[in-house]
Amino acid sequence: QKLVSDEEWPAFLKHLQLTLPTTFRITGTRSHAVEIRDTVKNAFVPHLSNISVEGIVANPPRPLPWYPDELGWHFDVPRSVLKKSPEYAKFHQFLVAETEVGNISRQEAVSMIPPLMLDVQPQHWVMDMCAAPGSKTAQIIEMVHANEQYRVVPAGLIVANDADYRRSHMLIHQTKRLQSPCLIVTNHDASMMPSLKLAPNKSGEVVPFEFDRVLADVPCSGDGTLRKNPMVWTNWTHGGAMGLHQTQVNILQRGVQMLKVDGRIVYSTCSFNPMENEAVVAEILNRANGTLELVDVSDTLPLLKRRPGLSDWKVFTREGKIVDTFEDVPKDAKGKYFPSMWPPKNAGELHLERCLRVYPHLQDTGGFFVAVFKKTAPYVVPNPNRPAKEKASTSTEATATEESPETKEEENVEEKDTEEKTTESEDTATTGDKHKMDSAEAETKETVKKPRMTRAERFGAPAPKEEPFLFLDADNSDVVLFSNFYGLEENFPKDQFLVRSEGEKNKTVYFVSEAVKSLLKSDEIHRLKVVNTGVRTFIRQDSNTAVECSFRAHSEGIAMMRQFVSDNRVMPVQLKEVITLLQSPYPKISEFPEAIQERLSSLQSGCCIFEFDPELEENKDEPNPRWEGQGITGFVKGKLVFPVWKAQVSFNMLLNKQERRSLAMRL
Repeated sequence: QKLVSDEEWPAFLKHLQLTLPTTFRITGTRSHAVEIRDTVKNAFVPHLSNISVEGIVANPPRPLPWYPDELGWHFDVPRSVLKKSPEYAKFHQFLVAETEVGNISRQEAVSMIPPLMLDVQPQHWVMDMCAAPGSKTAQIIEMVHANEQYRVVPAGLIVANDADYRRSHMLIHQTKRLQSPCLIVTNHDASMMPSLKLAPNKSGEVVPFEFDRVLADVPCSGDGTLRKNPMVWTNWTHGGAMGLHQTQVNILQRGVQMLKVDGRIVYSTCSFNPMENEAVVAEILNRANGTLELVDVSDTLPLLKRRPGLSDWKVFTREGKIVDTFEDVPKDAKGKYFPSMWPPKNAGELHLERCLRVYPHLQDTGGFFVAVFKKTAPYVVPNPNRPAKEKASTSTEATATEESPETKEEENVEEKDTEEKTTESEDTATTGDKHKMDSAEAETKETVKKPRMTRAERFGAPAPKEEPFLFLDADNSDVVLFSNFYGLEENFPKDQFLVRSEGEKNKTVYFVSEAVKSLLKSDEIHRLKVVNTGVRTFIRQDSNTAVECSFRAHSEGIAMMRQFVSDNRVMPVQLKEVITLLQSPYPKISEFPEAIQERLSSLQSGCCIFEFDPELEENKDEPNPRWEGQGITGFVKGKLVFPVWKAQVSFNMLLNKQERRSLAMRL
């Protein structure tokens, strides 16, 4: 395919055989991410330079030169150094602890590129069509929450979708640390995402179910992952891309349909194969008939080394023979090929050079392909059976439903099977890349259309029935109870709390944004398979002691809710009190410093919020015994808030083991 020049080929091939460096991304809101970044830079990197183990000198961790704000990092340290160097062992312990609580995400470097190309703003509605395991979704959430405006819930919406029900739960785990009320996780075949009529918002407007930004990181043959997935070397065939091409076209087309005019959609794969890349891009551009254009992003991420997209490529048989044109395909193999697999006659006019190709030898990464589109006018799905007059008169956006005729037109068993049989190794579950191996279904010689498969046939088993999403009225007795107890502001949207059970007692209360509510309240929400949404904010706590409010603040939502509650149940604390809570599971009031014992005793039983502000720490300038060069509060620079349950004579910090360990290490 002439992917690289003859001069570059030796370096390209050599890098494919080298172990991929370890890469990670620092996650969370900007202020929190900067705190973790500074910990890496100032506490670890200075001590990891010139480390030598058995004659092997390892390079210290360093920022990816093209990732904004030094929040993406990579290092290539042999396992022998990790195990035998005390300095690297300490760093590894830190990475594990922060990864467990979601402050750090193991993600391949090239996988970080597509969300950066989306240019997401806090008010945008964004859909991630093939989102699992969720590292790219996490990036999108961070962008929607980038402003960190005080007492403001972003107007944006993130719909993270995956076709596999089990993989959709990876999304929930991956995005847990970010706790966004703007996120909704769905479980659909991406090429057939339903259209909905949304419920009116608080202004009475009916906002269409369309998106400002769409990410289509589609299932692919995965030959760009050769460095981390050795099985690709032995399992790869030409048939993998052939079986996926039409599925990729269908997914991208549905994404374009759901994109607003003037919106941006990013298409990406972890494949080198033009049949999965430029061929898909060219087909959609030609179908769009001028309503879609490739965006020149050469100025975006200027330090990222890339190569332009191809305008010419070859199509091969499964046996590796070149097929010059679609007409040259043998009759008995016609069902395995589509005309869109070949370079179109107008390839030179489509500006395919605006696509990005990232190769391993350029910056020691995996392989990746990215194309960025802008929608300039409503997109109408081409229909060869539609009369010419009807085509000309069509002025509204075509929509697709679960029984979408335009997607069923070209549907056959091979196309559907190849998407739903997408597989992923354990390693890719931490990187966020889609990886598809050639399957037996892709080799089928059956070319006739078959009856539509049931969900059980396509996924192996039906997804469990999800609990309903039931909104609580603002005057609900439970809402009134915890609103008064914690002093929720009068103008806080108390009608955006929901529960997931229909029992008499509301056990766990979630909070969602106005955009998510408008989606869940749609009369057509039954057509959208929602797996998860909302941030756990309050949970009913059983107690042997009579308490005014049985609802405790949940650790997942407390950072968001703190800005909306009064100081009535907030207790400012010093470092000593935090350490007491971390070291003892149920410390008694007498175990706390005398200066605070009276205030702790005067608190009513029930949940309260402890707030630690390192700027107000009395001894903040004292040297830290663990972190050289740091003050007594270590690398905690911003406020910390956490829920604490007060019994009659003791307290309990309501954090899990991983959260406690991460906090203790940073202090």
